[in-house]
Amino acid sequence: MIRPDLESHITNRLTLGETDCYECNVGVTLESWCVDALVNHAGGSTDCSGDLSNLTIVVPSRNRHDYLLRQLRYWSSSSAHLVIVDGSKSPLSDQIRSAVETHPSITYRHEASSFAERLSVAGTLIKTPYAVMLGDDEFHLPSGLRAAVGVLEENRDLVGCMGQVLSFSPVDSYRRVVLARAYRSLSGYTVQCTSPPDRLFEGMSDYAMATCYAVLRSPVWKCSWGSIGDWGSGHAAEIQQAMAVFLLGDLSTTSYVQWLRSIENPNAPLSPAEEKRGKIWFPEWWEGQRYEPERVAFVSRLTGIVADELGVDRDECASWVVAGAERFVNKNRWMTRFEEPSQSLLARLIRVLAGMLRTVARCFPDPLFLGAKRWRGYVQRMLGRRAGDYYGTVEDLPRIFCKEGLAVTPEAIAEIASVEMLVREFHELRRQK
Repeated sequence: MIRPDLESHITNRLTLGETDCYECNVGVTLESWCVDALVNHAGGSTDCSGDLSNLTIVVPSRNRHDYLLRQLRYWSSSSAHLVIVDGSKSPLSDQIRSAVETHPSITYRHEASSFAERLSVAGTLIKTPYAVMLGDDEFHLPSGLRAAVGVLEENRDLVGCMGQVLSFSPVDSYRRVVLARAYRSLSGYTVQCTSPPDRLFEGMSDYAMATCYAVLRSPVWKCSWGSIGDWGSGHAAEIQQAMAVFLLGDLSTTSYVQWLRSIENPNAPLSPAEEKRGKIWFPEWWEGQRYEPERVAFVSRLTGIVADELGVDRDECASWVVAGAERFVNKNRWMTRFEEPSQSLLARLIRVLAGMLRTVARCFPDPLFLGAKRWRGYVQRMLGRRAGDYYGTVEDLPRIFCKEGLAVTPEAIAEIASVEMLVREFHELRRQK
C-alpha cells in the first residue's frame, strides 16, 4: 500500500529539489557536481530498502562524458558495483578518475575499442553473482533491480529476470520530465521450457527484447553480452545476446518498474557500417549476401559458446542457432520492407505535423500542457490506444500504476522523483557550461 502522505512528500521533495538546483548550483560545474558525490557517496541512487552488493551494472559508453558524470553521481551512494567501459577517444579527466579510484564499488576503464571488445573487457571485471546492462543516458531503479534479483534468488532454474520499463522525456527544458509506458509486451512475459531449442524458438517467435536489460546470472551475462561479435549490424549483437540467454536457461519478468529509458539522445550506431548506412536490422543482415561471412561467424561463435556450456554436440547446437535465427527473421520480415513513395510521403507529413503540434503545445504554461497530456492519456487508455501509454508526471504514477497492474511501492516512486531532480540539475549545469 502507498502511504497516504506519499504524494505530498513527492511534491515537497520536487519543490525543494528545484530550489536546490537553481540557487545552490551557481558556480558549480558538472565535474565538481560529480566529484562531490563520489567523495561523499551522496548521489541520487540509494539502497535504503535493501542491498545490491551482489549486482554489477555495466555501462558501455562512447563520446558522452557528460552522461557518464551523471551515472557516476547517480550510483555513487549505491552498494551496487558499477563498471564503466568508455570507448571515447580520450578518457575522463584526471580529477574524475582520481575520485573514482577511491570509490569502493566503481570501476572505470578507458577502452578506445569496439562495442563488442568493450563488453568483453567488462565481463572480466564482473565479480558479483549477478550483472545487468545499462545505457549511459538511462537509469535502473534500485527497487526494480532488487525485485529481479529476488526472483533469481528464489528460482535457480531462471538465468535472467527483467522488470517493467518507462520512458522519460523533457518538459520546459528538463525542469520536469513526463513518463510513458515502454515495451508493454514485457508485462507477464516469460520463456520457460525444458529443452534449450524449445526455449530459443519460443523466445524468437515472440521476441520482446526482454534479455538485453534483464538482470542475469553473471556467467550468463559473460556468455551473452560479454561474448558478442563485431557485426556490421548492432541489431545482430542484440539478437546474439538474446539467443545465448534463451539457450542457457529460463527467463521471467516482474511487475516492478526497473528501467527508465531516456529519449534525450538519438540511438548511437554500434558499428562503422551503421555510422554510414543507419540502422541495419537483423533480417536484412541475416539474409544479405554482403554479410554472409559475418553470418557464418555468428553461428560459429554462438555455437561454440553455448555448446560448451550446455555440454551438447556442436553441430546439433548450430542447427538450433540457424533455426532460431530464421524463426526471428520470418516473424519480423516487416523490418526490411519499404513504404511506397506515396505512403512514405504521407507518413513523413504526418510526423512533421505531429512534431509541429508538440512544439506548439510545449509553449503552453506547464500546468496547461501537463493537464492536456494527462487527459489525452486517460482517454486513450480508456479506448485501448497506443497514446494511452502516457503516464504523466511522478505525482500521477501511484494511481496509474495501480490501474495498469504495476507494482506500486513508496521506494519506486521516490526513486523516480529523485531521477527527475538529478536530470533537472544535470541539464541546468550543462546549460551553464
